[in-house]
Amino acid sequence: MNHPSKVLIAYDYFPPIAEDLKLAFNRLNISVEIFHSSDHEHWFYKRVIRRINKLARNLRLIKKDVDLFVQHPLNRLNYLSTKLKSVCDTFSPEMIFFIHGQPYGNKTLESLSVPKLGWWMEPNDDIQELRVNAAPFDIYHSFSQRTLDLMKPEGYKVDYLCHSVSPDRFYPLAETPKKYDVCFVGNWSPWREEVLEAALKVTNKIALYGPHWKKKSQLVSSNLNRIHLGDHIIGDDLNVLFNSSRIVLNASRIPNSNGLNMRFFEVLATKSCFLSDAPPEFPMHFESEKHLMVFDDLSDLQSKLALLLSDSDLCEKLAFSGYQHVLQHHTYDHMAQQLLEQYQSVYLKS
Repeated sequence: MNHPSKVLIAYDYFPPIAEDLKLAFNRLNISVEIFHSSDHEHWFYKRVIRRINKLARNLRLIKKDVDLFVQHPLNRLNYLSTKLKSVCDTFSPEMIFFIHGQPYGNKTLESLSVPKLGWWMEPNDDIQELRVNAAPFDIYHSFSQRTLDLMKPEGYKVDYLCHSVSPDRFYPLAETPKKYDVCFVGNWSPWREEVLEAALKVTNKIALYGPHWKKKSQLVSSNLNRIHLGDHIIGDDLNVLFNSSRIVLNASRIPNSNGLNMRFFEVLATKSCFLSDAPPEFPMHFESEKHLMVFDDLSDLQSKLALLLSDSDLCEKLAFSGYQHVLQHHTYDHMAQQLLEQYQSVYLKS
């Protein structure tokens, strides 16, 4: 396979997808430059342009989608595009991989003649936004099959790309005491609140991390204050938490929404027992009751949680099988290989 010698990855700092993918490319002797979008907002945009636009919208002098400074060189998108072009001129990448988030300026992207791959990894199927974001790319990815189904009839070349895990960030910690029956990490949402409320009827030894719970949750305050241990937990602390829990519980922000979130891959890489609802893409990657346990509704959640808490052998069996499977199929080394295969398909056509 003809590999690029230099790859540019455009994303932000968190989660550290770009850094982990860079290491995977480096192991293939490919040099990588990361373009962090948040590093490229000029102070004039943050302190002047954004404030004036906001004031004008609040006073209803302009519509919400109007920007008074759309042509200004220090406006966010214009300045970001200029910086991106400068990095590309200096680094001369042979492939570019953009992870959306936010747009980067289509005119600049279209001016770059190297193979360009993009990735949409949010449960948002706004077709107009997808059209704008996908337009400059040779191949556009999503972790949502529904997104791909929306885009294919419009002529875009699209492909499925799921999350991955770094075994250097998430890994088993032998002999770690199980402090909690259950842990849950994620932003508050109405569905997640229902899931936590159901779990509390099975056990109160729960560790909860995530923003907005204290402000929006309707859980009994004494329960919430006891189980909510912080708004954020990352890095080594998150790895320890998964290892310290008998069951790691997961739920989509919106029930039946598309796309597997990062928990599926991170938790299994720690050799922990995982209980989750199942997005439509789930069967593409895992088997319930082999790699992890899936619940269908709140009653099923309670039954399966009680079963797992009463059967440590079953937990260990699931955890070991899930651990083996995710390391064999879903690391950033696997993602790098998929992107290189697609680079090759674009390269051969050019």
